[in-house]
Amino acid sequence: MARVYPMLREIASVQLRRAEGRVTLRTTDLAHEAYERLRKQERVDWQNRSHFYAIAATVMRRFIVDYLRQRGADKRGGELEIVSLDADLHGEVPQPEQVIDWLSLDQAMTRLAEKDAAMAKVIELRVFSGLGIDEIADLMASSTATVGRQLRFARVWLAEQMGNPGQLDAHD
Repeated sequence: MARVYPMLREIASVQLRRAEGRVTLRTTDLAHEAYERLRKQERVDWQNRSHFYAIAATVMRRFIVDYLRQRGADKRGGELEIVSLDADLHGEVPQPEQVIDWLSLDQAMTRLAEKDAAMAKVIELRVFSGLGIDEIADLMASSTATVGRQLRFARVWLAEQMGNPGQLDAHD
């Protein structure tokens, strides 16, 4: 784990940037929480880096969702946090029409994983881990064209599931 902790911090940083400062967690806190939860995973047969990064991103996403639920976010969006699926990973703030809430995204991601686990993993790696298309293709032993198609389809599918058709159109 000592070798992967810097990557956990990077994944945490990406996820917290996507929350646009509305989550009061620090990068170190989120990375540490993920580390502790991953360390307790005794029954996981880590297959490769892709598998690890996808699980790490999922652990962090679930922690943030739980954190938001504890803060009293309600179904009507009063305190819901938002995350952009199209924002530049280097700190650009997305426009309001480019953002969605974490809780709805979590529910939609669960449904996507049931429908197509590979596609959900691509979204996890891109959106929540902050990896580029080339990196994802390498980790998943896939082509960049396939990853691009999976991202485009998954974004449209997620937007439809969340009641925002067209909102998550891919620009990759």
